[in-house]
Amino acid sequence: MFQVSRSRIVSLSCFVLAISITLHSLMTDRQGMAPVIIEHESTNVVVPEEKADQIVASAVTQYPIEKQSTLVIGKGDTVMSVLNSIGMTKDRAHLAVNALRKVYNPKALKVGQELHVVYKPGDETTGVTLVSVNFKTSTGNEIALSYKDGEFSAEKFEVQLTRVQQKVVGKINSSFYSAALKKGVPAQIVKEAIAALSYDINWQHDPQSGDEFQILFDVFQDPEGNVIKVGELKFAAFAPKGNWRKVYAFQTAAGSTGYFNAQGESVIKSLLQTPLDPTRMRVTSKFGVRNHPMLGYSKMHKGVDFGAPTGTPVMSAGEGVVLKSGWNGAYGNYILVRHSADYCTAYAHLSKIHVKPGTKVRQRQVIGAVGSTGRSTGAHLHYEVIHKGRHVNPQSIKQLPSTKLTGKELAKFHAVKAVFDNYAISDNFAELALRKVPLAG
Repeated sequence: MFQVSRSRIVSLSCFVLAISITLHSLMTDRQGMAPVIIEHESTNVVVPEEKADQIVASAVTQYPIEKQSTLVIGKGDTVMSVLNSIGMTKDRAHLAVNALRKVYNPKALKVGQELHVVYKPGDETTGVTLVSVNFKTSTGNEIALSYKDGEFSAEKFEVQLTRVQQKVVGKINSSFYSAALKKGVPAQIVKEAIAALSYDINWQHDPQSGDEFQILFDVFQDPEGNVIKVGELKFAAFAPKGNWRKVYAFQTAAGSTGYFNAQGESVIKSLLQTPLDPTRMRVTSKFGVRNHPMLGYSKMHKGVDFGAPTGTPVMSAGEGVVLKSGWNGAYGNYILVRHSADYCTAYAHLSKIHVKPGTKVRQRQVIGAVGSTGRSTGAHLHYEVIHKGRHVNPQSIKQLPSTKLTGKELAKFHAVKAVFDNYAISDNFAELALRKVPLAG
């Protein structure tokens, strides 16, 4: 018996359909139409242009063409909102976000991040069909969200970051801060350098136009060389009136990282006179005998009061260990920190306490918040300095015993210092561009 293959039947059917469409078109309208050639295997069929457009449109409706878009995260945007913006229904967008959460927190998206989206258009009822979403996280990893077989799935690909030390050299015009920023130094690194150098430099009076500076810091780059995150300050130097002041970052045997001078001495030699942001406080009551505002008689005021809004961060005046934290009668919420065998500092009337007894704290570490607890007439910080058991004026403290590295630690410090010095002070300041240097420390 004669048999016809399935493929031949399909081909013959298509051929008959094409001939029918052609004859129908020629019968109904043959005027002013340029022919369009549609090829099907070896058979050429002449189809009027308008009818060809209809056939193509029908094919597109049945098989939507994929579209690609790069969506930039703006202020207030979420993954859900950007998916809705391309026409995806809320139900489908919700399923996509749930799948994404298994490998990445959608709330971690930053303003300016780009999402590369592939999707197929749809109508108002079904919405678009998402094919894939790909983007890089702020830490350099890559996220891939895809839709297949009716389900969303997400994967995270770890990207290997390379630590690179970068050196910036320059001269100031108006200020160290603005000059360093203009040279490309991240703001947090500039602030750290200013804090580390502040024990030897009076930033209000010492800097002058033309003074030179150098900064060495870590950054982490992806394989394409993009800076994904900023690391730590490694070295900072400033030369007011040509007199170089240098600080080196060094991790001690105890595991803490501090800044040391060329002799291996800690640069931290004093307690903060104002353990609050100076721009957010004012002195409301000084140290000494005063008429107590609540008791109505003269009484020794054992500290300094700083008026500031409730919730203003309170910093530890120096490195130390928390001896007490909690309620302390008229002091309200109270913290006591020991800095050495001779010095302690106290912080009273706090609205919040962030440390527990026994906690090691760094200088400038936030330990609480301004409040009005205990015997208080309003939001303020009561700050005390206690020297050998006796209260002294916090605004008169200038020096503390310096911590000096010794033995093997000092030898290790000098080895690290030598590497930093190789890329530090130089006589030639013509090259002021950002430069990569080998890793050290």
